[in-house]
Amino acid sequence: MDFESFKNEAAYLLKINFDGYKLKRVQRRTDSLMRRHNIEDYKKCIDKLKKDNSFKDAYLKKFTINTSEFFRNPKSFKYLENEILPDLINKNNDKIKIWSAPCSNGSEPYTVAIILNELGLKNNEYEILASDLDKDILKKAKEAYYSSSSLKNVPDKLMYKYFNPLSDEKNLYQLSRKIRNSVKFEKKDLINDRYSSGWNLILSRNFFIYLTKEQKDILTEKFTKNLKNNGYLFLGNTEFIFNPRKFNLDKIKLSFYQKNLK
Repeated sequence: MDFESFKNEAAYLLKINFDGYKLKRVQRRTDSLMRRHNIEDYKKCIDKLKKDNSFKDAYLKKFTINTSEFFRNPKSFKYLENEILPDLINKNNDKIKIWSAPCSNGSEPYTVAIILNELGLKNNEYEILASDLDKDILKKAKEAYYSSSSLKNVPDKLMYKYFNPLSDEKNLYQLSRKIRNSVKFEKKDLINDRYSSGWNLILSRNFFIYLTKEQKDILTEKFTKNLKNNGYLFLGNTEFIFNPRKFNLDKIKLSFYQKNLK
């Protein structure tokens, strides 16, 4: 079995559309997992996907983004705190709606919740939805236990205020219940599933780097369609959108784009 045939059959078994991902990346990750499990060829890999649910879960994990940290790229989050969120607060009478997609281990949506709390907003004044394909990482995100390496960019005053050290675990902390309760999590396939609308801010950071140009354009259009006018799209620091006006977006600064239906 060649890789193209494998990809098509695996996509059917896993109910995932690989066409949106960079093909070489899919093959590298597949080959890496096969080596780890001593699987000799793609036909045997398909057989294992059919019979072994734990291997099926492990394969799916290869195509989810499970690394993140609080206040990743601090300058970007400082701009979010000083410019973007105050603008949304000042211009919206309704609840501010924020979507983190994909959310990985919850670091980024929880970072936004901390910032909103520091800006004086109450939990009933905003809504944060966090979506990811990986059910296991969503479970960990809800539990909100983090190592010190995930918290290296958190200012000391926020560490003391929002993170509780676990006495029996060195360098492990749990996020405060107040912030945990302010984020709702859901399982979602961002490539294939439908999106809800009416968002003031969408964070999709370090996801586009895994996708083909065609898929990036499709997702940019879907994200923009479901943003409110003058809402913001927040990408990773190494990601950018070619010709943002094509999607009714203006680049504001760093990795921030604003929807503008002129």
